[in-house]
Amino acid sequence: IVIDGVVAGSILTFIDITERKRVELMLRASESQLAAIYANVSDVIFVISVEPNDQFRFAMVNASFFRSTHLPEDQVVGRLIEEVIPEPGLALALEKYKEAIKEGKSVRWEETSVYPSGRKVGEVNVVPVFDASGNCTQLIGAVHDLTERKRMDDELRRYRDHLEEEVQQRTLELVLARNAAEAADRAKSVFLSSMSHEFRTPLNAILGFSSMLRKNALLPRELCDTLDIINRSGENLLTLINDVLEMSRLEAGRMQLEIAPFDLGMLVRDVTDMMHMRAQQKGLQLLIDQSSEFPRYIKGDEARLRQVLINLVGNAVKFTRQGSIVLRFGLKPNVMPPLLLIEVEDTGIGILPEDLQKIFEPFVQLEHTSTQTGTGLGLTITRQFLQLMGGALSVDSTPGAGSVFRVELPVERVAASDVTRPEGVISGEIAGLAPGQPAYRILIVDDQLENQLLLSKLMESVGFQVMLAEDGQRAIELFQSWQPHLIWMDRRMPVMDGLAAARRIRELPGGTDVKIVAVTASVFAEQRDEIFKAGMDDFVRKPYRFNEIYACLSKQLGVKYAYKDASVTEDVSGAPLTAKMLAGLPPDLRRELRDALVSLEAERISAIIRQVASYDSTLHKTLSHLAENFDYPAILKALQS
Repeated sequence: IVIDGVVAGSILTFIDITERKRVELMLRASESQLAAIYANVSDVIFVISVEPNDQFRFAMVNASFFRSTHLPEDQVVGRLIEEVIPEPGLALALEKYKEAIKEGKSVRWEETSVYPSGRKVGEVNVVPVFDASGNCTQLIGAVHDLTERKRMDDELRRYRDHLEEEVQQRTLELVLARNAAEAADRAKSVFLSSMSHEFRTPLNAILGFSSMLRKNALLPRELCDTLDIINRSGENLLTLINDVLEMSRLEAGRMQLEIAPFDLGMLVRDVTDMMHMRAQQKGLQLLIDQSSEFPRYIKGDEARLRQVLINLVGNAVKFTRQGSIVLRFGLKPNVMPPLLLIEVEDTGIGILPEDLQKIFEPFVQLEHTSTQTGTGLGLTITRQFLQLMGGALSVDSTPGAGSVFRVELPVERVAASDVTRPEGVISGEIAGLAPGQPAYRILIVDDQLENQLLLSKLMESVGFQVMLAEDGQRAIELFQSWQPHLIWMDRRMPVMDGLAAARRIRELPGGTDVKIVAVTASVFAEQRDEIFKAGMDDFVRKPYRFNEIYACLSKQLGVKYAYKDASVTEDVSGAPLTAKMLAGLPPDLRRELRDALVSLEAERISAIIRQVASYDSTLHKTLSHLAENFDYPAILKALQS
């Protein structure tokens, strides 16, 4: 307890000042704390005395001011602000001080000044202090240093500006690179189109004339053999050209799928029929194993899948010296959407483990194989075709024992009614026009003499009237004067190309009635689109087969032919096979047919079915239809019943 004694007359008075002392101690502690903060805070704190005539004088500043400006204390405290704050910050400071006094509230602004320490940027905040008469006596202020932040902002802005310049530069470079790539792609497309035309046009003449000469029954056997060699060599060359062009189209991203419903069973039959001769020439068996069911009618790219099967079976035949090649078809169990499984197994030379991935690389031919023919692109194209269709290709192999190539391909089932069936396929040699046919006029437009001669011989040999034109302009003139029923139009010609000529003819009187068919070496789908947009009705691709030409004439004009030793294959579906239909066959023949079906001997099955014709022609057609589509289980079921 603190007691203060006071003598008043003769009386001593004691007053308790304990509370006052406690408050004084607290004030001193608070002042000490404020002094410590004032001395050590990083922001500048200042007090300015407001004098008459708008004079402003520094009354107090903290240590941060001196650290920031490098000014000595005697040049600040007690000095007018004009003596301390340099331009350009002085004028703004005076303006803001007066504004704070006038408004009677705090004012904030950003100030830039140059001190001995360098250029300083700060955020200033001042508060006016008024006396009891309402006069402003002081301004208390604080400055938050923004110099480093501004420096970083400026640096960041410069970096952003530089980055934007770099982005613009890179964007420009990318645009130039894209334009160069597009130009290269266009050049590549032009090159491929040109090469396709330049290669296929002479091949059309080589294959066409050699096939035509081969039909001459008066030629000696030696010349026939020579023509066969020419024809086979031409076909091999065409295969090589197709491989290179297909690979180029895949690399250029120009390959387009053509999705449509088709008959998978018919496709398998066509491929095996085609490859059977090659296998037979090497003494190999080509077998179909249909132990598991698979969808017969599916939607997909029939042409690409056909090429996949041809490539895989062709490779198996090529690298198998003895034994067999077996094709298996089925569906992968418990998978949605359905996956078609195809296996091509051979008993060939096999592939070394280190070569299993190499075989899918372009232009690779394994050194240990004795067969070094072809481009080495077959498996590369096959895998890329399957990837394009959403499928996959894999291989297992044992050197010296054989290989198994496996295909997994998503499929979509369709109904049999969705599949367009060919009305008739010309399977033999045409002798001429059937009786009662009109006198058809055919105009051939081509700048290549050999192509003119080949097509004109094909037309004249069956009885068509023919005229020739070497370019589109001449074709227009002949159309107007001669009025042909059909025009074979080459696409690439001098003076006027086939597309321009077709468009011009369509605009002339009678131009909508004539049939115009492009004869083109192009392999690109978009160029086929151009053909149809130009007003043409159809196209035939070089090198063409004779029957393709005649079939096109039949399709466009309704032409009917007389045949030498050929017929038009019928679309024989027939009624479902029953045990009753087979009951009329001799037991031995039925037993032999069952044994052949169980052993999957395609040749033996065909031979037995041919014998059925002498007993029942309708049954023969039904069995042939089922066998051709590899529906062996249906025949076995009827036999066992």
